[in-house]
Amino acid sequence: MTEKSNYSDNRSKAAEFLRLAIALLGKYQLPTHPHNYQMAYEYVSGKNQSLIDDLDKLFGQSKSLEENQLQTLYKQYFLQDEASLEAMRQEIRLIISSILKEFNYSSGKLSDYSQSLNRYADILDNHHSSAELLEETHRVIEETQATAKSQHRVELQMTSVIAEIDSLRKELEQVKEESKIDSLTGISNRKAFDAALEHTILTSRETKKPFCLLLLDIDHFKTFNDTYGHLVGDKVLRYVAASLKRSIKGGDFVARFGGEEFAIILPATSINGGMIVAEQIRKAVSSGTLTDKATDTSYGKTMISIGVTQSRASDLANELVDRADKALYLAKDRGRNRVEKL
Repeated sequence: MTEKSNYSDNRSKAAEFLRLAIALLGKYQLPTHPHNYQMAYEYVSGKNQSLIDDLDKLFGQSKSLEENQLQTLYKQYFLQDEASLEAMRQEIRLIISSILKEFNYSSGKLSDYSQSLNRYADILDNHHSSAELLEETHRVIEETQATAKSQHRVELQMTSVIAEIDSLRKELEQVKEESKIDSLTGISNRKAFDAALEHTILTSRETKKPFCLLLLDIDHFKTFNDTYGHLVGDKVLRYVAASLKRSIKGGDFVARFGGEEFAIILPATSINGGMIVAEQIRKAVSSGTLTDKATDTSYGKTMISIGVTQSRASDLANELVDRADKALYLAKDRGRNRVEKL
């Protein structure tokens, strides 16, 4: 099966992002190899807010970045599973090497056995003495038994290999699933969201049923972070993520979109239904109070703003996200802790 691309930009937008990406690489004097270009494209297209934030930090530190800094960032966002996969590759190489050795050994035994059978056939055809025939018969029986044991050993090893490969397959599936999870909040990450959104768009076109996209942002999160520190900020992110998970059901999909932003996909849902769910989520998040049990410190209530949009038949993924993002900013402009639609 061919993996779906995370990029749905039309030709004109892709060309514009290409121009901006190359300009960005030139501005910071970065080599235009594929890894740097991929990060630059994600940056200028606004597809990965977490990557944008990390690159902004690097750009703020220096106008001349070290190549190792970029390599580290690339591995973090695009090669997160490489260490696990390489370990599995090594295991598979060892298994294959072991199989080849056993097959080579078995092949040699089968060749010797074949020669013995040919020699035995010659004796039968050429009327050798009974003593010679008896001696050769004993030899063939012994070699037959040895060959059978050798083949049985190969069969046992192949059974073991099948079990090991099946175990590796399960590990690979686990790595694949873990690569879609945001490590801080435990919900799906931006990579998983992009894939889910593309899938939902295709399903919506096939069924001719619209769906809703919600973009959510924690109000005054930067101020909160600056006041209480990043560790408490992380607790807020986990709290909001847990609240969102409890608020959705069925085939609904929730992900951390980037930074303090989250996204929810509501399949087969009209704009009115989306607004109702969004308002329920807003109330659910703001109804709780975050408290440090160790110090009995209360951090107050967490408020969120939500932008809601309904899909259109012609929508591309980035157009849908852009519209939901504009609705979110409308909620921010109108006072925060509210739901707006576009």
